[in-house]
Amino acid sequence: MAYGGRYKGRRSGEPKFHPPSENDRTSMLNRNRVTSFRYAVREIMQRHEIEEGAASSIVASVIAKSSRISIGEAQAYVREQQKLGCCSPAAADEICDLLNRFTKFR
Repeated sequence: MAYGGRYKGRRSGEPKFHPPSENDRTSMLNRNRVTSFRYAVREIMQRHEIEEGAASSIVASVIAKSSRISIGEAQAYVREQQKLGCCSPAAADEICDLLNRFTKFR
């Protein structure tokens, strides 16, 4: 039996219902600016005279953590490396500030 061609769902006067999103948005590295971020971090590492092998692994880990997990995890990793003595407190502060500047909510 036909309904006269009219949609029998939501009435025209009722507001649309948007279900709550399953995931909260987290701050992550802006993927469009990864090249600029990598260049800036390497510049910080050279300015603070961090050895090349340690600098390379720190940069790779920071980019991976910040683009896949969150900026907070990447900053925690930088602070952990600072405590281990791989980088100076000034370098760690600059990297954390840089992470905050290259943040995007996803």
